[in-house]
Amino acid sequence: MRVVSYNIQYSKGMDGRFDLQRTCAVIRGADLVCLQEVDQYWHRSGDVDQAAEISDLMPTYYYVYGASFDVDASSATVHGAVSNRRRRHGNMILSRWPILSSRSFNLPKRHYDDKFNMQMGFIEAVVATAHGAMRVYSYHAGYLESEERQAQVRRFAEVFERSPREHGAWCGKSDIDGVDWHNGQPTPAMPERAIVCGDFNANIETEEYRLLLAETGLVDCWALADPEQANVATWKSERGEDVRMWGKIDHILVTPDLAPAIAGVSIDHETEASDHKPIELRLALA
Repeated sequence: MRVVSYNIQYSKGMDGRFDLQRTCAVIRGADLVCLQEVDQYWHRSGDVDQAAEISDLMPTYYYVYGASFDVDASSATVHGAVSNRRRRHGNMILSRWPILSSRSFNLPKRHYDDKFNMQMGFIEAVVATAHGAMRVYSYHAGYLESEERQAQVRRFAEVFERSPREHGAWCGKSDIDGVDWHNGQPTPAMPERAIVCGDFNANIETEEYRLLLAETGLVDCWALADPEQANVATWKSERGEDVRMWGKIDHILVTPDLAPAIAGVSIDHETEASDHKPIELRLALA
């Protein structure tokens, strides 16, 4: 199983060009893909629904999209007819297998008088893989301060820990007062097994990274498969800053039961399709 995590920077490459076809060429062939920074109806990225366009470019994949940033982008004619549209920015999960259920969550956000900050979040999906159902998360943390990211990690850990105990998108009896809410389908699973991907804006030496592992019990795939690359930079600043101090801020983490199946990890340092580098996990599952 190939798992890719990629902050696509709304398809803006290091050359300043927006190109979703180039983005999709980087991720095509993976079994599970977790994306961050997917736009819907922003002027900067062409006023298009990038989630829908990615789906069109990758027609053999199932997908779910969850926006944390969601504001009005509607318009009205002179006669008052409203064209409802939302300007969104968020996370996406693509899968070769059906996605049984999904949920989106917002993360804690602080206000800064002198800095731009926006609502961040993560999306949870339950995927019916060929090796059984598993949870998959695409996460994007705030970029400003460690204290905010620590609060975000605590929120994620709370959801992550309780999800299996809450069961799936629905649970219990199939009807309410005789009305079928199962739609003739079995209750979706909410398994313990999980893969967590994303742009955490925190390298392995930060307090928020250590808190993430401590609160969730997750295992960092690089720590096991390639510790020498565990803190290699995965972000390249368009401003030409020295990013070595940032280290590896994009991560793929797994529940301990998946650790023995880790067959390899890699970072694509060649592509210029985003300011982030796509990272990949390979799992050898029976």
